[in-house]
Amino acid sequence: MVTNTIKKQRVPNSERRRSSIKSVLDSALSLFVTRGYDATSMDDIAGQAGLTKGAVYFYFKDKLSLLEALLLRTDKELIDPIIAKIGASNGSARDRIIMLTNWFAIVGAERKELPLLHVLVSLEMHGRGNRIEEMVRKTYKDLQNAIAEVTRVGQLSGEFTSDIPPEYQAAVIVALIDGLLLEWHRRGDQLDGRALAHGARNMILNGIAATRQPA
Repeated sequence: MVTNTIKKQRVPNSERRRSSIKSVLDSALSLFVTRGYDATSMDDIAGQAGLTKGAVYFYFKDKLSLLEALLLRTDKELIDPIIAKIGASNGSARDRIIMLTNWFAIVGAERKELPLLHVLVSLEMHGRGNRIEEMVRKTYKDLQNAIAEVTRVGQLSGEFTSDIPPEYQAAVIVALIDGLLLEWHRRGDQLDGRALAHGARNMILNGIAATRQPA
């Protein structure tokens, strides 16, 4: 009698590696946002990822390197796309500011922890003078420069008031977005995210518009 045996398909090492790294980064993101970087240990991250601590250290030499990789991933998934979108858009400056606020609202609704990472890390790493602080500062600078360019265009087209320099308009917009994300983080169980984002968008547009109009 011939017995048919089904061999379990072997998962390629490269796929296992990608899956393990993703699990580590996802776990670190969740823990860094909920507990803070300093309060999170590599044991905590390994436990949540379902891996040994040795496995985590195999992929990342230390916790700071893990955070660096996580920030780079967040830049790639959150910050870089919206900078590219508002830079390539043919819409009005006002439309591009709406695109910006909608982007953070949409990503925040789908992956609430992702847009919070830079906000919380910027606070926790402030004044430490390490490479993480420099990375976060550069990310914010890139975002603010992109927004300042949009507001500059808006001033030239007459959409936005010229009373405030573009770089200051950009700084206020970034501050409002950060504040929105923090408030959502603190009181997400009490607030409607869509209504909160709409309110922030109205405040931004009415604050910089040459002639006030509903968003």
